[in-house]
Amino acid sequence: MKTPNLNNHFSDLHNSNPKIAIVCDWITGTGGAERVIKSLHDIFPDAPIYTSTYEIDSGTLFKNADIRTAWFQKLPKFLRKHQLLTMPRQWHFGHLKLKGYDVVISAGGAEAKAVRAIDGVHINICYTPTLYYWVKPEEYLNKDGSGGINPIWRLGLKVLTPHAKRWDLKASKRPDKMLAISTAVQKRIKNIYGRNCDILFPPTNIERFTSGQSSVNRQGYVTFGRQVQHKRFDLAISACNELQVPLLVIGDGPEHTRLKSIAGSTISFKTNVSDEQMVDYISRAEAFIFPNEEDFGIVAVEAQAAGVPVIAYRAGGSLDTVIEGVTGEFFDLPNSTSLAKTIKDFNYKLYNRQAILENARKFSEQNFHNNLKSIIKNLS
Repeated sequence: MKTPNLNNHFSDLHNSNPKIAIVCDWITGTGGAERVIKSLHDIFPDAPIYTSTYEIDSGTLFKNADIRTAWFQKLPKFLRKHQLLTMPRQWHFGHLKLKGYDVVISAGGAEAKAVRAIDGVHINICYTPTLYYWVKPEEYLNKDGSGGINPIWRLGLKVLTPHAKRWDLKASKRPDKMLAISTAVQKRIKNIYGRNCDILFPPTNIERFTSGQSSVNRQGYVTFGRQVQHKRFDLAISACNELQVPLLVIGDGPEHTRLKSIAGSTISFKTNVSDEQMVDYISRAEAFIFPNEEDFGIVAVEAQAAGVPVIAYRAGGSLDTVIEGVTGEFFDLPNSTSLAKTIKDFNYKLYNRQAILENARKFSEQNFHNNLKSIIKNLS
């Protein structure tokens, strides 16, 4: 890796005009990964965004952005999302050479880190070492939704995985500086990629949730997010079934029908919830249940921004975002029995709303902006 040196490029991001490029794996929705890119775009609105594919239905997050996609953007939509594009993405980003930029910022958990910054410094915001090679390979091999050719793509992935892992290790050496989004990811990067890195917590739109009511008669629990298997909403439902306590499940997804089928009389569901309704529902809950392990977990911060404590699985990003006994509690085993015990012993009246809000503010978009600018300016 070359030694980063920006002294001859610029000294103050506010008063100079460095040339910046942003790179990401893909833009397919409005989730946490896309919101990191949107926040980067807010800091550097003139920076082009290089990616593999871009779905226009990602809302208005990137309405005025200069987005530059790969050749497979021209493929039908169902193919653009196909995991068989893993190898084409490797080729695309591995051969992407960006010239004339003072700083190239790549962000993601897959192939974007392989981009080459020819004239400047490459900073990578790493969400995680690539999940389908290092962290959850079996989950990706066994998942549905691969275009009706599961046996073919599974065999192909098994055959190509050793080569892909070697490629990924080489790609991890491309950035001059790598930043992890949580302590858990920082350790994973060290173990897998052999790199030391600092932590840059991703941005959370704190202001959206702080408008929640502060003095309300709270009742029951709430959880929300895309309803997919690894989010483990089934644990929250089963635990609240056992205790016969109210739980509101907000969101939709492939698991929605199954989750409704296991829900008891105290479980309710809401889909197509507006931003305003979301804040209202969360602020009225005794606690937000966060039952799965995430690399960071923005939703747990959003709940705290509404002044609501969190009951989280003791793993992953929650270890950074939840302060035990101050902004929430942990359950230790990934099963409904462990979660039910924590819920049974929980009393929301023991938590101070201002302390919860103060913790959430550490993960604000403004702090993300300031911290990233400081990291760039201090490269030498």
